[in-house]
Amino acid sequence: MRFPWSLPMIPRSDSFGLLRKLTLAALFLGTCALGADRLRSSWGPKLPEIAPEEVETVRRVSLDVSVNAPGVIESSSNTKVECEIERLELRVQGRSIVSNGSTRILTLAPDGSMVKKGDVICTLESSQFDEMLRTQRINVERAKSEELQAQMELDVARIALEEYRNGTAKQQIQTLKGQIALARTDAARLTSRLEWARKMFDKGYLSRSAMRSEELSMQRSDIQFSNSENALRTLEKYTLPKLEHQFRTRIISLQRVLVSEKERTQRFVDRLHTYEKMIEKCTIRAPHDGMLVYAHDTDRNFRVEEGADVRQGQTLFYLPDLNRMQVMARLSESVVKQVSPGMKVRVEVESITGRTYGGTVERIAQFPIPPSSWRSSNDIKNYYCVVRIDDADRDIRPGLNAEVDILTDLVEDTIVLSPDAVEVEGNLEFCYVRLSNGTFEKRQIRTRTGDPSSLEVLAGLNEGDVVLRKLKKVEDNPEFVTNVAFLDSIRPDADQPEFRNVESSEKDETLVAGPVPAAEGEANLALPASTTGY
Repeated sequence: MRFPWSLPMIPRSDSFGLLRKLTLAALFLGTCALGADRLRSSWGPKLPEIAPEEVETVRRVSLDVSVNAPGVIESSSNTKVECEIERLELRVQGRSIVSNGSTRILTLAPDGSMVKKGDVICTLESSQFDEMLRTQRINVERAKSEELQAQMELDVARIALEEYRNGTAKQQIQTLKGQIALARTDAARLTSRLEWARKMFDKGYLSRSAMRSEELSMQRSDIQFSNSENALRTLEKYTLPKLEHQFRTRIISLQRVLVSEKERTQRFVDRLHTYEKMIEKCTIRAPHDGMLVYAHDTDRNFRVEEGADVRQGQTLFYLPDLNRMQVMARLSESVVKQVSPGMKVRVEVESITGRTYGGTVERIAQFPIPPSSWRSSNDIKNYYCVVRIDDADRDIRPGLNAEVDILTDLVEDTIVLSPDAVEVEGNLEFCYVRLSNGTFEKRQIRTRTGDPSSLEVLAGLNEGDVVLRKLKKVEDNPEFVTNVAFLDSIRPDADQPEFRNVESSEKDETLVAGPVPAAEGEANLALPASTTGY
């Protein structure tokens, strides 16, 4: 039965039925997927939240590559004040008083204080020199007494020579000459008498015995005259020169004794002055106006302080020229070859916040800093590097700690990463890169030193990658890491890094030594063939 208002029946096509079936199938699959996702999210582990400050984004910048090193500020022009006491020894009556060239600091002027020329900046213990001084004064007085005695003996010898030459010798000559004159007179008188006696004898008025007596008297007179002449001749030719030579010899001998005594006395006096100077040098005074800076020696663990032992020649203070300041930096042997004179430097002083000074590398030591002891001889070698501060002001003082950043290179358009985001395992560097599903991939990278706050990334990362900074997050939550990727090759000039991850590593036997058995709940790690044995 057909009603008038009824529409005619439209035959159903096969294409319409197929479309309906496909639509129903799609709805069914979507519902299953949504249910599975909700089921997995409710049953699977829930990842902890990551705070924004715990990650960072790899960025592209122009990087000033620098070498960082610690140092101490000092002046390039210093007046050194040293300990000038000396090692001295005094021998007295078989015993020795010795000063070993070291003493102790008693008082000090404050470090960093302004001093005037002649101000007392330090006093040293002088007791060892005080005893030497007292003993030496006694020695000097004794030596002066012996010198005076030698002088008096010399004076007596000179007087004796003068006495003999102008007194005794002349007297002896006059006596002999008088005797000769008397003998000559007697001879003339006796000659006349003998002639008279002979005339009388010839006339018979005088006996032969009387005649003989006159002849004997004449002979005695001749002998006496001859003896007097011989005595005078011997005195003048032999005796007087001999005695005068003896007097002169004694005078010369006493002169030498006197010279020796004078030299001995002078040595004692000089030594006395040395002891007095040593006592004076125990009071150290400022050589000129300036700032007083203690010369601490950290390498030898020495500090200038009251009670500290000091030795001869040891530097105790500096009076620096504050207009010529520099930093004595210590470069590690791993970076010393990167630095050369003339490089620009940024200087930050530890006690001056918010201020950076400019500087220039002046020179680098050719030899490493000697170790402070034999026990540290195997430590890493360090080299002194002198950095001139170009814009120093009055706030910079010697002895302040500083950090220097030596600009060794300028790299345009490179990507950088914070050092906190890098994990080092042996010789390999890794970081944790966030994936789209919120987990992290442990990825091998290659870096080099950039500036103090950044590392230049040579391979392994791209601009915009998000990496984990707080590495302890991985230690506390190992489920963060779902994949590990190693560099196939590291080329400094490569534009894009190449990776081999754990899923494909087992298929390529030329690059991977073999899968690493993983603990339960951890990802399998595979190493490339070049890293076997790591």
